[in-house]
Amino acid sequence: MNSPLTIFDADLKVFGAPGRYVQGRGILARIGDFAAQIGQSAVLVADVHILPLVEQTIRRSCEQRDVSLTVLPFEGRLGPETGHELATRLGDATPSIVLAAGGGRAIDAGKALADTRGLRLITIPTVASNDAPTSKNYVLYDEDDVLLEVRHLPRNPDFVVVDTVLLAGAPKAMFAAGLGDALSKKAEALACAAGSGLTMFRARPTRLAGTIATACYDTLMTHGRAAYDAAGTGAPTEAFEAAVEAMILMAGLGFESGGLSVPHALTRGLPLLPGIKARPHGLQVAYGLVVHHRLMGEAMPDALLELYHHAGLPLCLADLTAAQVDRSQLTAVAEASIAVPHMLNFPKTLTVADLVDAMLAIEAEAAMRPAIANRRGR
Repeated sequence: MNSPLTIFDADLKVFGAPGRYVQGRGILARIGDFAAQIGQSAVLVADVHILPLVEQTIRRSCEQRDVSLTVLPFEGRLGPETGHELATRLGDATPSIVLAAGGGRAIDAGKALADTRGLRLITIPTVASNDAPTSKNYVLYDEDDVLLEVRHLPRNPDFVVVDTVLLAGAPKAMFAAGLGDALSKKAEALACAAGSGLTMFRARPTRLAGTIATACYDTLMTHGRAAYDAAGTGAPTEAFEAAVEAMILMAGLGFESGGLSVPHALTRGLPLLPGIKARPHGLQVAYGLVVHHRLMGEAMPDALLELYHHAGLPLCLADLTAAQVDRSQLTAVAEASIAVPHMLNFPKTLTVADLVDAMLAIEAEAAMRPAIANRRGR
């Protein structure tokens, strides 16, 4: 049977989603209940820095439901061999479920193991910095920590378990990155639908995915500022709960079945500029959304600009790097980005010159505005 990942049918539409999304305060204590619905043995792949925060809660919950547990700390290196390396570390253990806990890379490491061993998957985000928890795809990097490839699981995670107390205790800067990543989803889905773009399923976007991406944006316009203020306090508010649902669930469904465009394509080229490789993915995407609006011939909405200012999101390259950037460097960024399939998900065909001119125009305008003090460090 042909897979929509490899064969494109102009009339094909696909909507993908996790089996169950569960969000709540202290919900991690029920992880054993969810695991027991799909198996009786699990391996926890968790970021080594996060493991002390979650291990005992997960162990206790799994024990209560007679789910055996193996623990594999993940130290951050995510490459083509990560899945096999984790499988080797498992040895003779034969769990049926991967519990992937941490940020985007730890969750992707868990996906890599699930892919290698053919296991069920439960994702447990510990920061609201991205929408990886709901999707079937995972990203791998080369030795220089540059994005190498995107791989795909046969299906989306069985459960996504989002403990908002845990997320509210994560650094505010990571929440800002999640905002930047999620705010782009409406513009990207609409661009993909307006042109002839394809989604992660190698299919045309569904109307529902565009509606969800729009709801994601609208929710963040309403609750984003107050949610950002609550981030890092350890005490989730109703605004924080709403924003987390938008940033993880709505953004995840919106991008995977609705399509990506310029903001995510640019993340392939931006790391070529000094200092940007170390900047969070979501901040790079936030800058990419500024470029996207410029290419669409649209001004950034005032409400969006206000949220950018409040959360310290980058409105120009000077907010991402202290280095002076010239046309030749921007040309290299554009050349690396233009080949990314997401760049085709735009209402018109873009060229390297289009991208460079847009980025230069943004920097020229930014130079005429008063600098926003300390925006980078938030």
